[in-house]
Amino acid sequence: MKNGQLRSESDRTASVIILIVMTIILIGCILGMTYLFDYGFYSNEDNGKTAKSVAVQLYSLEDLDFAKDYYNCASINEKTEQDESRIKFYRTKFSLDQSSFIFNVEDSSGVVVFDSVFDTTYNKDEAELKDNNQSVSYEDIKKNPHFISYNSYAEGAKYVGYEDFTVLNKNRQPETFRINYVIIEGEEVKANDKYSTAFRWIEIANSLKYFLFVVMFFAALIIIILLSMITINAGFKDDENGEIVPGFIDKIPLDICTMFLIALFTVAWIITGLTSAAAVDMVLNNVVMMFVCVAAVLVLMTYLQTLSVRVKMGKIYKNTLFYRFYRKFKRKAPRKFRRFFNDLTVFKKLILGISVFVLGEAAILSLIAYKGILTDGADPKSVMLTFIVVWAMTRLIIIPIFVMYAINLHYVKEEGQKLAKGVLGDDISDKLSIASIRAHGKNLDKIRDEINKAMEQELKSEKLKNELITNVSHDIKTPLTSIKNYVDLLNREDLSNEDRKKYLEIVNRHTDKLTMLLGDLIEASQISSGNIDIELEKTSLNIIIEQTIEEFAVKFMKSELIPRVEMPEEDIYIMGDGKWIWRIFSNLLNNACKYAAPGTDVEIILDKKQNEAVIKIANIAGHDLDFEGKELFERFVRGDSSRHTEGNGLGLSIAKSLTELQNGKLDINVNNNKFIAVLKFELAD
Repeated sequence: MKNGQLRSESDRTASVIILIVMTIILIGCILGMTYLFDYGFYSNEDNGKTAKSVAVQLYSLEDLDFAKDYYNCASINEKTEQDESRIKFYRTKFSLDQSSFIFNVEDSSGVVVFDSVFDTTYNKDEAELKDNNQSVSYEDIKKNPHFISYNSYAEGAKYVGYEDFTVLNKNRQPETFRINYVIIEGEEVKANDKYSTAFRWIEIANSLKYFLFVVMFFAALIIIILLSMITINAGFKDDENGEIVPGFIDKIPLDICTMFLIALFTVAWIITGLTSAAAVDMVLNNVVMMFVCVAAVLVLMTYLQTLSVRVKMGKIYKNTLFYRFYRKFKRKAPRKFRRFFNDLTVFKKLILGISVFVLGEAAILSLIAYKGILTDGADPKSVMLTFIVVWAMTRLIIIPIFVMYAINLHYVKEEGQKLAKGVLGDDISDKLSIASIRAHGKNLDKIRDEINKAMEQELKSEKLKNELITNVSHDIKTPLTSIKNYVDLLNREDLSNEDRKKYLEIVNRHTDKLTMLLGDLIEASQISSGNIDIELEKTSLNIIIEQTIEEFAVKFMKSELIPRVEMPEEDIYIMGDGKWIWRIFSNLLNNACKYAAPGTDVEIILDKKQNEAVIKIANIAGHDLDFEGKELFERFVRGDSSRHTEGNGLGLSIAKSLTELQNGKLDINVNNNKFIAVLKFELAD
């Protein structure tokens, strides 16, 4: 993952896994805080006291039943083996090492008849306590300096209680007793039982009660960030054209997807409500809540992904049933009405969309509040919770969309600032995911491309200007110098007639060369500017090639070149001007005669490929070609960089311009000192 982009399938999978984990943590925090609120953890100076009281009430119910049975067994005079076994079990169970629950039993007159701490029974008739088959007076036990009883723990205890119960005495008459119990806590606790464990967890919960807010905030923040990232990176681009490829869900009308989403959330709401109302275990209720919420977040993620794909494709509203009905309505609507919607800018569309969203949200929330308030017996807490859930869900939908718009607009802003500073970067349209903004990005790309072209043209013009000055000055200076020198010689009186005639021929030859150079310059200027007359008509390339080869027969012999011609028997016709087509072939063959190695072939091949006529002219150069073919199209560039051969470097440039003026294309390739020129023209109908 780089710069918030999920570049691989593993990145997407990891994001979904983290999203699920964060959802579980968030729901866990919410459930935990709900229980803490219910048990008064956030009340002033409670600090878990209410929760501990509830735990004592729940856990003491079972221990009270055990305590009653314990007393019944201990109070029997003639105990059976089974009674002794039960007493032994209870002594272990209610020992201070095993239980924080201690108790005593009082009769109806308030006299203690049983104390779990010492496991003694007070017999009213004999006025003595029995312990381990040893008869000891109660007063004697109290005199012991280490004497500890139930009352030793009950004094100042926080969690105490009692329960009355009835048993049959020796005469089979009902007799009422009271069990007083206390739960030991703090430093006095020796047992690691359910009470101490519950108190320990309650104290931990009390210490973390405010930390849950922090965890919940960051979990919600991470969920929003992950949903935004997954939404922004939704969709796969086609490798060939770079366009977003819609999936199966993306082809379903958006309003149907929206109704399906609402229906699923409604079902989830009903399931959680029924689970909470049913008398089910708290753990099972929490598991159901977790499962439903995770499923809801995954469904929401899928919905946001398809929403993002539609936005990127520019079809967020087009693939809807509403839009289809709207198009039918629009066809029958007045022209002014249609023009109004067609002229809406992106900003106006955004404002219109936000307005519709806000009004729709307000209508839904108002309906919920109205129904909840007016319904008899409605729970304000449930109405408020429904209100908050709907509000949060709408935000989860709209926030990723706004984030996507913000990122796209930020890219456009940055690119505009770069262009303003003259910094030309990469294509911005590839970074933009929203179709309407991508169109503006393409406009910026076009501006950047035009600036690039202008700069390249400026550099090229500057280079050509320098080359023009250098090359033309060389090509003009050389013959002018020769003319001047020979004119000086001709002015000599002692010059013989034979030498005078020879010098005059040299002067005439250099003069012709200058005239030809100036003529080529004027012609190149006219052709490059398109300031020549070209009459396009159906022209046979076979005939023009044959005529050109015949005219070059003598030049081929002087240059020791062998023309190899391949043409189909059937004429190939194009739309061109025969005079200028001949000029193109003439310049290319002249180039071959000047620079081809003597004794080699000049290949001239005419063929048809699809709807084009293709002419290939190739020859082996007589020297190393250390440049690319495109460089030869520049003016005053020669195949012989030493400029010892004839020519002025304008022939190929003129040929290219003439080809383009006749809707053709000329390419030059250099491969292992082999010069290849390829002409392409559209075939005539």
